[in-house]
Amino acid sequence: MSSPIYDPDWHLCMETAALHKDGWSDPPGSRWVPYARQRDCFKVEPAPERNIAQHHNTPFQIARFALDSTVLPLVTETLPVAESARRGLMDWYGRLCILPDGSKGRSPIFSGKDADSEPLRGHRHAYYLPTDEDEDNRLDHLTILATAGFSSNELKALDRLRELKSWEQEQSGHPLRVLLLGLGRLDDYQPWPLAPSRAWVSATPFVAPRYPKSNGRKRDPEEIRASPTAFLTAVLREELSRLIERRPDLRSVSLASIEIVPVTNEHGVFQVGPRRLRPIQFQRFRQKPGDDGGRRPAGAFRLIFPCPVGGPICLGHSSHFGLGLFVPDKQLQV
Repeated sequence: MSSPIYDPDWHLCMETAALHKDGWSDPPGSRWVPYARQRDCFKVEPAPERNIAQHHNTPFQIARFALDSTVLPLVTETLPVAESARRGLMDWYGRLCILPDGSKGRSPIFSGKDADSEPLRGHRHAYYLPTDEDEDNRLDHLTILATAGFSSNELKALDRLRELKSWEQEQSGHPLRVLLLGLGRLDDYQPWPLAPSRAWVSATPFVAPRYPKSNGRKRDPEEIRASPTAFLTAVLREELSRLIERRPDLRSVSLASIEIVPVTNEHGVFQVGPRRLRPIQFQRFRQKPGDDGGRRPAGAFRLIFPCPVGGPICLGHSSHFGLGLFVPDKQLQV
């Protein structure tokens, strides 16, 4: 005699056909239990509106998005994805903030420019940081961070952002959608690209903010001009010095205590990220007239601090658009 399919054979998972075959209307051992509910239990009461910008004394500084598409963009497309995010937010802000003369308003935080279209100083405006966090060589998250904080209208624009539009995505036929995951402040919300660590490594190429100087009082020494690695190391040290000056939490860190290690292969070629991409594989020209990012020296480095420090660590040319982004080093936790 074959064993029953279920043990015991009157188990609640028994198929309906088997129950009917044996003449059961309900599973053996079961019983009906009446329940009572209030007549208006499904009534929805509208929640009172609240101004999320005033929920904390300090305004939100971080907006975190997940990227979604049939085909996600490659990590080498970090710069155009970041530019698309900036354009989308500026467009939403303009539609939400119509000026008395009928023109669209402009957010200094999103645009990085003042009312006279002059670039802002101090790096307190928005960083657009696309990241590949599952290391499959495709961008899957977007972190937008402004240490100055977001206004209520900027938060509304962030909330309305649903899609990043670019020529590349339209041509591919795979729209790049975004989903807002959360808002926070630097002191209580530190997702992976910002999490404290002693060891930081290049997620995108560090692009020199200047060219080698061969003339004048501030010309670079010959040994630095003769070696791209030496030149980039020297310029990165200059950028770290400026970072320490503008971040109060790094004032106790001396520049000399930060170890700078070029990330290269056995042939001395810079390698970026877990897929060991070369800097030349990344898009480094911005979509604005005269941008020369693709012609500037670029490399990859590991930074080791004397103590854990938090992000963001974004340095060099186009650092507000995802280039020069350092992330906590998963391979070297020190």
